[in-house]
Amino acid sequence: MSTEAQITANIANAQHSTGPRTEAGRAESSKNSLKHGLTATQTVLLPGEDEAAYRKLHEEAIDFWAPIIEPELALVRYLCDVQWRLSRCGRLEAVLLSADTPDFKSLDIISKHEARLKKAHSTTLQELRDAIAARVNLLRDKMNEAVTIRRAGLRDGIDTDPSEFGFVFSREEVDAAIRREDALRGGQERLGTQHQGTENGRR
Repeated sequence: MSTEAQITANIANAQHSTGPRTEAGRAESSKNSLKHGLTATQTVLLPGEDEAAYRKLHEEAIDFWAPIIEPELALVRYLCDVQWRLSRCGRLEAVLLSADTPDFKSLDIISKHEARLKKAHSTTLQELRDAIAARVNLLRDKMNEAVTIRRAGLRDGIDTDPSEFGFVFSREEVDAAIRREDALRGGQERLGTQHQGTENGRR
């Protein structure tokens, strides 16, 4: 089982390779990259790492971001994998710096990988935020349209079905949105009346 000290030692050794020239060689190289775990694309966990902690990281991220569609979920998973590799960089640096004679070449390699991972983390985080915001905004706009159609139907005594107009919302969901709008509007009107009364009392 590889230790983090062995992993760091393999980083410098990998720099002397000229790289594989065949598909089989590239596949083997992909496996070898697991030795330092900074550029591996197929497997994130290295031998000896805490699988429970890795799964918890994913579970908590999914709970926080609440992805609904596959592209969002893929971004969340990738974000977690990058974060996991970033945390590993810190551990590898600690191992190298604790040595009697620090391997500054390996430290430099790790530092470059860390910078690349930080950039990937920042980019992915923004992509995830944008993707979720776009979905939320689209659903909000569609719900507003469904509410308008539902209100008009109820005013005319027609029990309109949102699905007939291509909406994904149920009658119950649209009616709940209508109640929220009415409650919000009523609250705002009451607060406005109270505020006006307070202003008049000061005059």
